[in-house]
Amino acid sequence: MGKVMGIKNIFILMLFMFLLSCNKSYSEDIRKPAVAGAFYPGNKEELTRKVDNFLANAEKSDIKGKILALIAPHAGYDYSGQIAAYSFKQLEGTNFKKIIIISPSHYVGFDGMSIYNKGSFETPLGLVKIDEELANKIMQKNKRFIFYPEAHKKEHAIEVELPFLQRIYKDKDFKIVPITMGNPESEDIMILSDALYDAMDKDTLLIVSVDLSHYYPYDKAVKLDTNSTSAIEQLDAQKMTEDINSHNSEIDAPIAVLGMITLANRYNAKAKIIRYANSGDVTGDKSRVVGYSSIVVYIPSDLQEKGDMIMKDEYLSKEEKAKLLEIAKFSIIEAVTGKRQFLPNVTEERLKENCGAFVTIKENNQLRGCIGYIQAVKPLYETVKDVAKSAAVNDYRFSPVGQDELDKLELEISVLTPLKKIKDISEIEVGRHGLVIKQGFNSGLLLPQVATEYNWDRDTFLQQTCRKAGLSHDAWKDKATEIYIFSAEVFGEEKKQ
Repeated sequence: MGKVMGIKNIFILMLFMFLLSCNKSYSEDIRKPAVAGAFYPGNKEELTRKVDNFLANAEKSDIKGKILALIAPHAGYDYSGQIAAYSFKQLEGTNFKKIIIISPSHYVGFDGMSIYNKGSFETPLGLVKIDEELANKIMQKNKRFIFYPEAHKKEHAIEVELPFLQRIYKDKDFKIVPITMGNPESEDIMILSDALYDAMDKDTLLIVSVDLSHYYPYDKAVKLDTNSTSAIEQLDAQKMTEDINSHNSEIDAPIAVLGMITLANRYNAKAKIIRYANSGDVTGDKSRVVGYSSIVVYIPSDLQEKGDMIMKDEYLSKEEKAKLLEIAKFSIIEAVTGKRQFLPNVTEERLKENCGAFVTIKENNQLRGCIGYIQAVKPLYETVKDVAKSAAVNDYRFSPVGQDELDKLELEISVLTPLKKIKDISEIEVGRHGLVIKQGFNSGLLLPQVATEYNWDRDTFLQQTCRKAGLSHDAWKDKATEIYIFSAEVFGEEKKQ
């Protein structure tokens, strides 16, 4: 009997140790709250009341489209909680199942972008699961994505956003992918944008958790913050970069914001400022304030979902095309002669929308230069102005255009849709679609009209685009090769008689 009891006790002890081990493993995968009781209430009931009150006092804006991303602040709730609530209020009635949240790193420096890719984040309202599959998919896109636990251990900028999501989606299941930005590299803008573009679908939302300027007198802070929010509202990455470099703007994690802007432009998205305030508006102390903003980025309802060709026939009117051709012509003259040209005034809203474009220059029906922006990084009229100049004097394949050639040039403009990554080449319509082929650091682009001019079939078009990328002619068959299509509205000057 004693022997049996001994075996039974050993079994119970082993079972206890096993359960203890399992619990330890489980708890190690839970990122515990770091600022509960400091940045926000540590008590569940008090936190629920506070967040619900913030949301009740926020207004839902009339957003005519599908939300793509939000910008929300991350200071203590007493300072920025009400502004953050305006961002999250816009999610009422939505059902995002995957939410990517990007934040700066306030406590540790490191190289790369750290993704927390396992387990859960915990707040007093409960656990929020990590979307491990999506997190790992993003991590595999580039070596700049890493898992560095110390970046998340004390970081508050993601944690403070979670109670808002937990209350908005209290009856729904959602998972998150937390990303903390390390020491910035300019290349991270496109790395982040590309990875997000591949990761985003109709069930995915992006949140960028950032504050604006820090510890300036009230009036200066408002000026700096106005520059920041204006650039975001215009989705103008160049303006934001210039303002940051010239210290006319200040924002947490600027690389994350620029990555979001670049991503948004790939969808032809729009941005809207919902609310702005700073700590001085809350506390009354305007000597040293921190700026906060609520901004929503959305795909207008008249545009189709990601990946569909959205360039409709006659996207531009005859007058808008004529103005762009005039801008291109004057820009070329200015670049070639060095004499200032006064460009036509742009009042058309369509020409102020960010859009990719190429300018092609021909002389006697022979190519003389062709340069463009694939991504929608600037308003269309500014894009045309810039690339026309570059096509005339910076296309390395040709000598710069001379003054004696100006009267002989023929201009053609191609206004582009966002890129769509494809898996099946049957999606390529020769004559309608242009191609971008990428493999590693090599990439090449050919416009839709090129295949038509040379009477290429689909395979030849693919082969020629591979060669343009510096790859072997059949590299498009390689699994490591990415193929993108786009469409364009192409127009030019009337032929000289």
